[in-house]
Amino acid sequence: MPVQELRDVIRDLSQVPWHHTIRLFPDLIVAGAKSAETLEAERAAILGVVDLAKRSVVDVGTWNGYFAFEAKRAGARSVIATDSYVWRSPLFRGRETFELARACLGIDVEAMEIDPTEFPGALAPADVVLFLGVFYHMIDPAMVLRKVAALATDLLVIETHQDLLALDRPAMVFYPGATLNDDATNWWGPNPECVTELLATVDFRHVFYQRHPQVANRGIYHAFRSADTARLYLRRPVDNETLFDFGSAVGRRAVFGAASDEFSRKVVAERDAALAEVAALRGSTSWALTSPLRALKGFCARLARKS
Repeated sequence: MPVQELRDVIRDLSQVPWHHTIRLFPDLIVAGAKSAETLEAERAAILGVVDLAKRSVVDVGTWNGYFAFEAKRAGARSVIATDSYVWRSPLFRGRETFELARACLGIDVEAMEIDPTEFPGALAPADVVLFLGVFYHMIDPAMVLRKVAALATDLLVIETHQDLLALDRPAMVFYPGATLNDDATNWWGPNPECVTELLATVDFRHVFYQRHPQVANRGIYHAFRSADTARLYLRRPVDNETLFDFGSAVGRRAVFGAASDEFSRKVVAERDAALAEVAALRGSTSWALTSPLRALKGFCARLARKS
């Protein structure tokens, strides 16, 4: 599309709510709810701490596409931007704003309209999955996390609203109606221990944490499949002051609090034992022999729901 036509489209779409502030042309910036300064601070904390060169990336809940574009600029081999709610919304016209930004910037990012509850759909696994500002919007965040995590072969990055930061055990707050920021799509406020334990249940046990650079009740998690993978990706030293290693007692204590040490050790031991028991069960002969019975039970349950 010619530049003048793009500028005409910008005039139209600048009237809808943008989430990301994006410089579409050298002389033209579309202002979003997040300022350029906030986005730059988030980019440095989310993408700047890891090496994305030649990696494949999926950006979940991309909206206007800022982090998808920045991942590609950071050297990612391929990037797929996904969204559904705001892309389909006649108020936000999110898909149109994304397509406009992609055309103006000329950045090679693929697009797939899919809701995270419907993952994987046609999506193939990627080295890195970005799950930014989405977790707390899901009515069933644990279920969605399992689907999202299954797509990430190396690294899952979560940025989320948080609550109960002073509580020394894993927990989440439920927000009925529009009680959080007058937004009925805000459902949950987990604390860091809760997010860390949920990540462990989907086999991401090497977790590094940062407090949000500007918002006190938000956090950023870089969760890796293995310690070796973490060493390949991380570009910043872990100091347990700004970048916390939740695999170390020092990192956990700095964020969770000293009172949680004994509780965390107990929970981790019990969780790992339970996960090992489930893995052993799934590999047993009895599990294989009873598979038809479980399938029949599931089929009957689906029939009952439909009747």
